[in-house]
Amino acid sequence: MPEEEGESLIHVAIEAEELFAIGPLHFTNSMVGALLTSVVLGLAAWYITRRSTLVPGRLQSALELPVELLTGIISESSSRWRGYAGLILGFFLIILIANWIGLLPGVGTIGITHIDPTGHEAVIPIVRPASADLNFTLGLAIVAFVMFIYWGIKANGARGYLKELMGEPLYMAPLMFPINLISELSRLISLSMRLFGNVFAGEVLLATMLALAPILIPAVFLGLEILFGFVQALVFALLAMTYIATAIAEHHTTDHDDDHGEADAAHADHAPAAGAAAA
Repeated sequence: MPEEEGESLIHVAIEAEELFAIGPLHFTNSMVGALLTSVVLGLAAWYITRRSTLVPGRLQSALELPVELLTGIISESSSRWRGYAGLILGFFLIILIANWIGLLPGVGTIGITHIDPTGHEAVIPIVRPASADLNFTLGLAIVAFVMFIYWGIKANGARGYLKELMGEPLYMAPLMFPINLISELSRLISLSMRLFGNVFAGEVLLATMLALAPILIPAVFLGLEILFGFVQALVFALLAMTYIATAIAEHHTTDHDDDHGEADAAHADHAPAAGAAAA
């Protein structure tokens, strides 16, 4: 009995748990978290577009501060930063709100009681942090993956992008192409797993602390999770920005080298002509 009571104190599932189904559509508690995140961002966008003033108040300043700070960082990444600034800001905001919603009272603790396959009574939380679901983080990583490939092709062209994957010299392509391809795909895995792992670990830590000491100690870890939620959103956004900026920077570096080569060739052609004129 003591072991069973101890085991029932903590309930953390790796997979998002199904709340109900409508035909082939299965709705999970992480979907509720994602929906709440969308509602919060929608209300914030409505407030900024309808109620913003030239001299911002406290709420407007609080909403604009993270956007202004991140925009300043993005603007230093490349000359084409305006093309992907909205995407990076979107990543940051949706992950940040999803992380912080998971810290609200009742999230992960208030739920529906059911009997699990082992015969024990368990609770399915109604709301689960969206970023603690691998499907959510993988979806964001796929969007980021598609976009930095898009920018790589846009900067280099499809032929230039394939040439980058094959590497130099060309006879090394059978070896370098699989390596470079795996390197590209590893970005997809690292983006999704890093975010999921850190947020899920924080969820487990809070659940454990609440079970062991439900009054004072969890408040300390709650403050840390607020900071970690911000950091994880920032890391994901900056990594996606770095991947895109790197693809653009490689193209500009190639063009810059070609321009120098053309200038040197023109100077070399001009030098004999100037010497002949002087003679």
